[in-house]
Amino acid sequence: MSNIHFVLNGKGGIGKSFISSLLTQYLLSKKQSVVAIDTDPNNTTLYNIKALKAKFLQLIDDNGKLDVRVFDKIIEHIFEKKSDNYVIDSGATTFIPLIDYLKENEIVEYLKTNKANVYMHVPVVGGQAQSETISGLVQLVNIFECDFIVWINEYHGPISNNGLEFEDGEQYKSIKERIKAIIYLSALSKDTFGKDLLELTSKNLTFDEAMSDKDFSLMSKQRLKIYRDKAFKQLEIIL
Repeated sequence: MSNIHFVLNGKGGIGKSFISSLLTQYLLSKKQSVVAIDTDPNNTTLYNIKALKAKFLQLIDDNGKLDVRVFDKIIEHIFEKKSDNYVIDSGATTFIPLIDYLKENEIVEYLKTNKANVYMHVPVVGGQAQSETISGLVQLVNIFECDFIVWINEYHGPISNNGLEFEDGEQYKSIKERIKAIIYLSALSKDTFGKDLLELTSKNLTFDEAMSDKDFSLMSKQRLKIYRDKAFKQLEIIL
């Protein structure tokens, strides 16, 4: 049985590729086979992390439309059971056509009928994009029947709705029964953890690679280990 992990939301710059990378690294740490797939035509962040051996799929043709036949190949690959897990990182520009494809072809239902586990990992962020990312989450939950995992990414600030925590907000309460889990990427000091994570991502490294990289100081490695372990511990409970 394969596990299909879609990482998606319609807003760009909210950490989808970082979450895809974290998820892939976690699954690999558990000695599971993973096929990571980058579908973002504008920012191939996941594909650029060479250690993850991600595949890049050009889903958008010259007319800006989704090339359905390309995505068909992913589904066929899944049914050939070549991997335990598939992590599919979607870009902002592929969000709408990908959603349309999944709906029109009843992909989620088809996968579940054929004994695949389908997860949708949806980032929600603080700051100016908060409302848009929460709306994107609600939209997805109202369309698809699968396991939803919300990633609270506080890199751009804490999530607050009229002084309420995310889980106390009315939008979340309206979909609460459909959420399998919430993973928190809590805000940490930008002068320490922030700089270390920025160096990690700008160099397109995995956490394991950074741990053995002489350019990272002893304390930088310690902070990266803390960050990774906190995320992995949360994933351990649900996957």
